[in-house]
Amino acid sequence: MIELNTVKVFTTPSDNHFFFGYFNTPQISIDDRYLIALKCDRIDRVPSPSKGDYAEIGFFDIKNKDKTFNKISNTKTFNWQQGCLAQFIGPNYDQDIIFNDFKDNKYVATIFNIKKKLFSHLPYPIYAVFPCGNKALTIDFARHYWCRRGYSYGNIVDRTKNKRVVEGDGIWLCDLKSKTKKIIISLEELINYKPISNMKNATHYLEHMTISPNGKKFVFLHRWKLEEGGIHSRFFLYDMNSKNYKILNDSGRMSHFCWKSDFEIIGYGGIENKVNSLRKNKTIVKRLFRPLLPIYKFFIKDSSKLSKKLTGDSYININLKKNSISKIAPDLITDDGHPSMSYKSKFFITDTYARSEIKQKPQLIAHNLETNQSFKLDELNSIPKFDETPLRCDLHPRVSLSKNLISIDTMDSGVRGVYVYKAPKL
Repeated sequence: MIELNTVKVFTTPSDNHFFFGYFNTPQISIDDRYLIALKCDRIDRVPSPSKGDYAEIGFFDIKNKDKTFNKISNTKTFNWQQGCLAQFIGPNYDQDIIFNDFKDNKYVATIFNIKKKLFSHLPYPIYAVFPCGNKALTIDFARHYWCRRGYSYGNIVDRTKNKRVVEGDGIWLCDLKSKTKKIIISLEELINYKPISNMKNATHYLEHMTISPNGKKFVFLHRWKLEEGGIHSRFFLYDMNSKNYKILNDSGRMSHFCWKSDFEIIGYGGIENKVNSLRKNKTIVKRLFRPLLPIYKFFIKDSSKLSKKLTGDSYININLKKNSISKIAPDLITDDGHPSMSYKSKFFITDTYARSEIKQKPQLIAHNLETNQSFKLDELNSIPKFDETPLRCDLHPRVSLSKNLISIDTMDSGVRGVYVYKAPKL
C-alpha cells in the first residue's frame, strides 16, 4: 500500500468529546463551511437517557477555522455508531440541518435553519433523507432497540417489541412537507419473499437504507439473527418508480456499502460460493457450522486471506445495468470497512477497524478504481480498552458534497474528536 501525506485542515477541540456518527451522510455543508458535530461529557458507557446522558448538537465554521462550537440544541437520541443521524438537507445542503430527538415520550426529528435560526419539528424520526430534501425513510426505532442496541436509542424500552418478528414492522416513506408517513415495505412480506430454512425461529429486522444520488432507488439490509448464532444479511434494492424490490446479494454476508453512481454500488460483502451458501440451510448450520465454529476460529483468523476465501468476503462492485457482482480492490480483501465515494469519481475512501488484540491501528484509505492502487492516507490511535466493544470509535470516513474534504471520527488524541482532511487528487 502506498503512503500519502494527507493535509489535515480542521480538528475539533481536544478539551471535550466531539463526534458525528455514520458514513455516507452529509456532515459538511456544500460550500465546505459548516461541520455538524455532537458534543458529550462522557464516552465510557452506552448512552443511557435514564442515567441522564445527552449530547449537544451544533456546528463549527471550518472555512474560517473557528474552533467555537455553535450549539443548536440537546438530544437524548444518539448512539456511538450513528450519532443522532444529523445531516444537511438537500437540495441546497447549505443551511437546513435535520437530527433525531425525543419529545413528549416519542421519537421525533428536528430541523434547524442555520441562517434564519429557526426550528421546525417532525412527528417521527428519520433514517435517510432523499436528495430533494422533501422525503425521508425511517424504521421503528423502538423495535430496533431489541435488535441492534449499538445502533439504536434507549429512550423507549417497549417489551412488546422484543419478539422474533413484530407485526407491522417495515420501512416507512416520510413526507417532510406534509409531515405524514406511510409504510412502503413490510418486514413480513420480505420474510415470505424467497424464504430459506435458516429464517426459522430467527429474529428479523431492517436497517442501513442508503438512497441513490438521483433519489430514484435505495438499498437496504434485511437481516436476521440465526437461532443457532450468527447473522444472515440479505441486500435489497427498492425502485421508487415501480415500487418493486429485488435481492442484489443473497450470500448472507453484506456489511457496508455506498452508491458509486445511479446504477453502481461499492460495498464489502461476500459473493455467494459453496461454503457460504451452506449457511442458508438451518440443519447444516445447527449440525455442522455451530459445533465446528470454535475449531474454525482457533485455526483460522477472521482477517486472514484464507478466511475471506471461505466466506467469499471482499470489496465488491454491483452493477445494476449488467446485473453483475464482481470483486474489486484485492489488496483490501482482509479488512471490512466503510466505503464512501465522490459520485462518478474514480476512487473511494474507506477505513479499517482498530483491533488491539493484533495491534492493528485504524487506517484511513483511498482506493483508485482505475489503477487498482490503494493509498494509506493516515494511521491513527485508538483507546484500546474501547476497541471491539460497543464503545469503539470507527473512523466512518465521509466524503464532502463538494468532493474536496474527508471527515472522520477518531480517538486519536485520547478523546472522541472529528478530523477533516483535504481530499487527495488520485
